[in-house]
Parts: sequence; structure tokens; C-alpha cells
Amino acid sequence: MSEKSFLFLLCALPLFFSVQAVAFPIVVPEPQQMQWTSSEEGWVKVNVLKAVALDESLSLDMAALQRLSARTGVSLPLKKNGNFQLLLETLPEGIPARTRPEAYTLTVDESGIVVVAETGHGIHNGLTTLHGLYDPEKGFPCISIIDWPDQQWRGTYVPGISRAEELFEQFVALKLNLLLLEDGNLYDLDNAETCQRFQRLAKRCRENFIEFVPELQSLGWGHFVLQREPRAVEARRVERVQFLVREGRVYSPDPALPGPVTIVNASFEKGLEGWKAQTHHGRWTAASAEEAQMDPDGHALKLALKDQGTVRVEQEVAVQPNGRYRVRCRIKTQQVVGDGGAYIEVYGIGRRGDMALIGRNRKNISGTVDWQYSQAEFDTGAVQRARPGGAIAEEERSLPKEGYEKVRIYVRLQDATGTAWFDDVEIESLQSPNALANIVVTDRAKVVVESEDGNTIFEEGRDYTLEIPELKYPYKFGLPLQVVLADKSRIKEGDTLLLSFNQATLEDITCCPSEPLYDAFMRKSIAAVVEKLDPNYLHIGHDEPRFFNRDQRCADRGLSNEELFADTIKNIYASAKAANPDIRVMLWDDAINPYQNGPHLDTSEVARHLPKDIIINVWWYDNVDWERQLDKSVAFFMEQGFEVTGSPWFRLPNARRWAEVFNTLKDNPKALGIIYTSWEEVPDPWAALEFTAEHTWSFGKPALPAQ
Repeated sequence: MSEKSFLFLLCALPLFFSVQAVAFPIVVPEPQQMQWTSSEEGWVKVNVLKAVALDESLSLDMAALQRLSARTGVSLPLKKNGNFQLLLETLPEGIPARTRPEAYTLTVDESGIVVVAETGHGIHNGLTTLHGLYDPEKGFPCISIIDWPDQQWRGTYVPGISRAEELFEQFVALKLNLLLLEDGNLYDLDNAETCQRFQRLAKRCRENFIEFVPELQSLGWGHFVLQREPRAVEARRVERVQFLVREGRVYSPDPALPGPVTIVNASFEKGLEGWKAQTHHGRWTAASAEEAQMDPDGHALKLALKDQGTVRVEQEVAVQPNGRYRVRCRIKTQQVVGDGGAYIEVYGIGRRGDMALIGRNRKNISGTVDWQYSQAEFDTGAVQRARPGGAIAEEERSLPKEGYEKVRIYVRLQDATGTAWFDDVEIESLQSPNALANIVVTDRAKVVVESEDGNTIFEEGRDYTLEIPELKYPYKFGLPLQVVLADKSRIKEGDTLLLSFNQATLEDITCCPSEPLYDAFMRKSIAAVVEKLDPNYLHIGHDEPRFFNRDQRCADRGLSNEELFADTIKNIYASAKAANPDIRVMLWDDAINPYQNGPHLDTSEVARHLPKDIIINVWWYDNVDWERQLDKSVAFFMEQGFEVTGSPWFRLPNARRWAEVFNTLKDNPKALGIIYTSWEEVPDPWAALEFTAEHTWSFGKPALPAQ
């Protein structure tokens, strides 16, 4: 490397060549500053490089150097006078202090390559850029770069270790420095093979200067916990249900199977007979023949939209109250594009005409997909259903006590363009769980047995014994709890008893914050993760709880939702600090955010009770309500004294807004950066990852189009 080129980098930060004869080679994310090292485009072949000269604290085993060697097919020897120089030296002034540890300079000219940084992380980033610049035919472009990231944290959430392993090289190429991993197997690190796999990933992250953050998802999305400790569920308290005593035990027969359900013109052989078609472009109107018709090429319903919107076809059918059913149909799509897609759903209709969503298939169908079945289970009982985050739709707040006698089936092409076909719509009757199935019994979760008049509470052991079947998540058709009369019981054959208990249902997925088994399970899981993976940060989830503080275990404590939610976070926080006093705890914001789910859960003031070294991960994915959900939410938690991150998902306008918000905060020490999220419920959950990586590294490059 010539002295002239080296001094150019260190001393002439603003003095790059002003004449650009040829466009720069593309590298993602785009460097802060880049220039040709000659007045014309030039390239250096790999064979110009003779040896590597390393700072004594660096090693040829560096992951980025090994990756570059594999890319070029050349492995260079180590020599003090090598013309591929990796140097740890002071960088020019003007680089932001917050992200200076990741900064680097890179110079390529006819004499060789020099990468200069103040840390190994900076060298890694320079080598990663060099990797992206390499052309198998031309070699390396003769350029000079001075570069650093705008945001301190540039990460991504990944749903499962397999996906993390699959996309890891992309994360490195995008210069991400944080990987937030959620995987149910993180609870099973006592399995040697499982543990070694996570350890390999954690090691790989460290080698590539990526902060590995395991997420032990808890409370709200408690499925991983409940699969392993099903008694930790936040159940429904059922009060004083009548049961007869027969043959020395409480009699609880399985419910009768509901009768058959008739759907008119279920295969659309008679066009839209029996169905009503509507379209929505600002308001609901009758759908046109082009939007909803029987497919002329076959007996199926064809829904088509040229412009973004919604078209639906519906039919009301009679059902049995308090029954369970499955609705299904065949769906095919062609070039369906948009945030929605094609799907089927069911609404319950009350006697006053009020409606509530009671069933929907789990995943919309988009793109071009051949015929496949889509289905949803639903029940017609008076069961209040909370959405993720605790929100209850207004129409669900006053459910009919008698259950639903009618439902409305919808087949829809929602918030999209393209074409969808529907055929063979049917409703199948299903068996409902036994009235005493899925009862939660622990030292805290009690079963109470009373006389019919309520004047006597019978005693377990003296009057009866409990035969408690194994509880399994998800809570479907478990065996019923058996209440068996003791030899000298005060309960007599033929008596009517009142039973009160905590019962889990199929929709229950939130953990009970008042169950000691839950605390013990999380404490053990946290200790294992900290011991075996040695992370600096631990994410505890806590997003989108449904119901909580409703079963007997919580009610017995007499705490408000605010007090209870703060208590459960502090319990897990204490478990993490017990495992490693220096670990930092992270959690999703929505349940304690007054601008999101806090009002639904009565938890908007929880933040003031929490330790201020918890990192709050603010998320919002829609292209609406940005001021409240981004600007005000981030400001709220920073004003409370917390460090924060922001999270987009797959929508580019939303990702852009997040980048803009954090660009204005890039000098604020409490605004750490952005963690992209990738919940795999849409056709392309990674659609905005590259955009996010680009604009958290060098905001505005490439130039943002006008909105």
C-alpha cells in the first residue's frame, strides 16, 4: 500500500475526488462515503495480493477473513510486509462516538488493500464490505471508503434456529449486529444435542460480532411454557356449576354431537344462489359480476379485484348453541398481492343481530397457489374471546348467554388485488370437551365442592377424593376430572353438587402470573440459558397477553392488573439477575404501552414500577397511527428512563417511518436502534429486512423516494 493512499484516508476525510467517471459498484448497505482511487474506474485482480499483514491482536482465523478467502478462492500467507493490511489504528475525527467501534476505512488501489479500524468489529465490517465488492471476473474495485453505522443496534428477530441458520450469511452481509432468537427448544437445553446446536449458533454470532439474544417467550404467548408445564396456564374460573352424583362419583357425560348443518349451494353450482356478494372500496356495496361470479370454466366461486380492496361472499346458517364445528372449503389463488389474501371466517349472530368473530383460518392464502383446503374451528357458546393484547371487540362484550343459534360464513379476498376461487364449503360437527375436562389443579388452583344450597363446603379426603388426569397443551379433549365419594362421605348418591374450578380451553395460551409452577419453570429455564449460552441480553417476551388476573389463583391475591403485571416482570427480572447480575433484560412494549395494548389490559402505568435498566422494544407494524405508535410510544418510554428500540415488519412504508424516527434520535443514548421482526404469517415476512438494514446503517442511502 502506497504512503500516498494511506495518508489520503486518514487526513483527507472531506477531500474525495469530485469527479465520478463511473458509477460506484453496489454494496448493501451503502457506505457513508465512497470514491474511486483513480480518475477512472479501475479494478485489482486477486493475484495482486501476496500476503496478509495483521495487527498483532488480530488473527487469520477471523470469520470475515475466512469468508473472504472462500469467496475469492485464495488463501494468503501471513507476512509483516504483506500488501493486504488489516490495521488497528486511530480513525479520523468526525466519526460519531456511539458507533465508532464499528467504523472502518478501506482503500483498494494497484498496490493492494488496506483496512483500518479501531476495533476488531470495525475490521470485520471492512472485510464484509470487501466481500460484497468482489467480482469474480474483475476482482476488487479501486475505491476508498470511510464508513460507520448510523444506528448503534441493527438487529433482527428470527422465529426459530433453523431459520437463523438458513439466513445467517445474509445477516452478516447486511452488517446486522444483533440476532434475537425465539425458539421453543431454548427451554430444553438439558438435551445435549439441542444445547450444542444453540451453542454453535451463539459462537457463530460472536465470531461475526453479532449480539446473540435468546428470547424465552413467556406470559402472553405462553405456548412453549405450557407445552412443558401445562398447569401454568391462565385458566377461566368456573363458579358453582351443578353436577349430579351417580354410582359414587360426580356424573359428567360428554356433550352430544351437534346435528348436521345445511349450506345452500355449497359448491356454487347455481352461481350466487343463497349467497350475498359485496365489495369494499371505501364503503360496502353490491359486488359486480366481474368481482364475484361463478367461474365459467367450472363450478366454483371466482372473486377478482383489479384495484386494492375487499370482496366477500356470505351466507347465514342455523347451528346449535354451545356446539363445536369446523368450517372448511377449497381455495385457489392467482397473483393475489396485498396485506390480506384469501380466507374463510365465521361470525356468531346474536338474537338482536349483533355479531362477533368466532372462527377464522390461521393463515391467509396469497400469491399463486393451486387448490388446497382451508379450515377454521369455532364454537357457538357464550365464550368471550380476547384478541392478542387483551382487546375485546365491542360486539363481543355482551355475548348471548344462550350461545349462538346462527352463524354467518364469509369467504373473502381481503385488502388485495388478484383472483381467488372458492369451492366445496362445508360445516362439520365436532365433539365438544367434557364439562370437567382440562381442569387445572395445583397447590394454588383449587377445586371447591359444595352442597346444592351452598351451605356446606365438602372436604377433600373426608368427603371425596380427586382423580386428576394429565393436563396437556393445547387444551382439547382431556379426560374429565373425577370426583369420587369417600367411604364415609357426607355426600349421598343422587345429590346435586356445586363445583367451582379453574378450567383451560382450546384458546388459552397465556401463562398464569400467580402460579408458582410458572415462576419455578421460568427460573430454571433462565438459569440454563444463562449458564450454557452466556448471553449479555435476555428477552422475556411478555407481548400480547389475552386474559389475565381472572382465575382463582390471581383473584386470591387481590392485585390490580397493573400491580400483577409489574410483579410478574419483576419476578422474571430477578431470576435473570440471579443467574447473571450483569445481564440486561429486554421485553416487548405493547402490554405496558398506554398508546397500544396497555388500555385494554389496564396496565398502562406498569412502566413506572419497573427497573430502569430493562430495555423496552417498541413495535408497530401498520401503515397508520404512526404518531402515537412510533413517535409518542418511543418518547414515553425514554421519558420514563428506559433505553428503547423500534421494530418494523414487512411493510416498507412502516419500515421507512421507523428509520426516519430513529434517524432523528441517533444521537440520543436511550435510542439504541432498530430490531426488524419477521413473524411468518405473511407471504414474505422478510420483505423490508434489506431496506431496514440499509437505512439503519446509512440513512437515506439509497435515496428515499418521495412519499
